[in-house]
Amino acid sequence: MTYIEDEELINDLYNFLDEVLSRAVGTFERIDRVRIILDVLMPEALIKALQTVERISLPEAEDLFMDGPAYSECEKEEFDILVLQQLEAQGKNR
Repeated sequence: MTYIEDEELINDLYNFLDEVLSRAVGTFERIDRVRIILDVLMPEALIKALQTVERISLPEAEDLFMDGPAYSECEKEEFDILVLQQLEAQGKNR
């Protein structure tokens, strides 16, 4: 589920969560930092952001997160066209 499409913003959020994790657990060698950040902290941060931005309850924000981003049919069609154009361009460049 992607709620953030800007790679730089994703990296900034990851780095922030990594710093938070460092302060919380110190330097434990046995934890998989990447997995904790991506599987636990990032989804929780996104759910909290959805709750705040949409002004909804935590359970509603969790449901919204689990449903994934909502796209209109027009947006889906535009995305499909863009993907086809990119595939065609790649085919011509080979």
